[in-house]
Amino acid sequence: MDRYVHHELRSVITVLAVAAVCVPVTAVSQGALVSWSGLPLFVLGLIGFATLATLLRGTRIKGFSEVLDFEAAVPLEEAPVEASLLRRPVNPWLFTMTTAATLGFAFALDPVAALFPLWPALAWLGQAWLAADWERRHGKVLWRGHDPDKPWRLSFSPRPLPRTATGALPG
Repeated sequence: MDRYVHHELRSVITVLAVAAVCVPVTAVSQGALVSWSGLPLFVLGLIGFATLATLLRGTRIKGFSEVLDFEAAVPLEEAPVEASLLRRPVNPWLFTMTTAATLGFAFALDPVAALFPLWPALAWLGQAWLAADWERRHGKVLWRGHDPDKPWRLSFSPRPLPRTATGALPG
């Protein structure tokens, strides 16, 4: 099982790595991706998309809401062992598929397609923020993968008590 916040952050790290590969490759072979006059509009669109996507996911509107999915999560009897995000920071399948698609579009259609991975990166970062906020407010930890037939379904476990630097309980 994978902690939901870590799953989202792993996706963000992966697509940022894709952008770090695709942008220089495309810029060297195709030239400038965005004109200086078009850069502010691109950045504004990127931030606007991420903000709108995060706000929609934070609502209770069916079809958009992540909060409804969090609240529909099933309880786990015991918390699974949490694997560090640092051990596996990149999803190799997502990296390979996104790199191939991004470079394909950048070379076949328009060089600005090399910047495409930035859009889902900000959207997934917003989802990670929503999940972390929900976890903090409800004192629970969200997990993915408890049901092998439906790995996207969420479950939760109680949040472990915080520890001091020595590993002792506070107080």
